[in-house]
Amino acid sequence: MKKQFLSIISAAVLLISCSTEPSREPFLFAVQVDSIAHAPSVLLNDTIIIKLYGTIGTNGCYSFSYFDDKLQPQRLDLTVVGERSASTVCTDVVVYLDGKEYRCVALQNGWFSINIRQPDESRLRDSVFVE
Repeated sequence: MKKQFLSIISAAVLLISCSTEPSREPFLFAVQVDSIAHAPSVLLNDTIIIKLYGTIGTNGCYSFSYFDDKLQPQRLDLTVVGERSASTVCTDVVVYLDGKEYRCVALQNGWFSINIRQPDESRLRDSVFVE
């Protein structure tokens, strides 16, 4: 009887620990930004709206996650962060930034520099004049 009980417990532990899908963690990455669009100038204390374009991923397991920003009065350093889910089944669709907006307030007159960090550590650079 004791032997049967131990066999049943061992089988239950094996069944519980088995998984049909390998364990995969989602991962974050810097998105390649192809281009940005914004007004050429804004008034002091107005909102600067930057629209970003590029490809996040090649299937539905990819998505926008967040903006990693370092904002100073006359400079923005921005990284667009994407995420790939842990799923092994992904829809067959290309995922784009599609004009995703980043907003900040113009706090100082003069040129406001925009620096977008790319996956290869290069920068996409642009600027807005604050009147």
